[in-house]
Amino acid sequence: MTPEQIEAFLARPIVAVLSTVDGAGRPRSTPIWFHWEDGAAYMFTGRTSLKWRNLQARPHASLCVDTREPPYAAVVMDGPVEAVEDPARLYEVVLASAVAYYGDERGRAFAEPYRDRPSSVLFRLTPRRLKGWDYSEGE
Repeated sequence: MTPEQIEAFLARPIVAVLSTVDGAGRPRSTPIWFHWEDGAAYMFTGRTSLKWRNLQARPHASLCVDTREPPYAAVVMDGPVEAVEDPARLYEVVLASAVAYYGDERGRAFAEPYRDRPSSVLFRLTPRRLKGWDYSEGE
């Protein structure tokens, strides 16, 4: 995939798989929504979730975004993760994500409780490595 194709692919509402490492060194993967903006993947979760506890202890992750129906395509990235401690930004990302994944009405209803939700955290994965495949092109 070209950089332009990767950008277009990551703009689609595809459920990704986030992988972290737990305290015993075991990989942990979970489905997650993401919002791609300015070369970074923004995600949110509860502050007590296993993924967030793993990321606090080991702030590096990988994210796999792939289609499960032909023509298959995927983007895989990994890099450092950091919290974005900005409640207004959390709401913006949740709203953008929810509208993309659910549509306008249901998305807005989903996002509304995040206007003031200190129990949730917004985090950003800035890729150090990023690779895309588009199997419709024979890659």
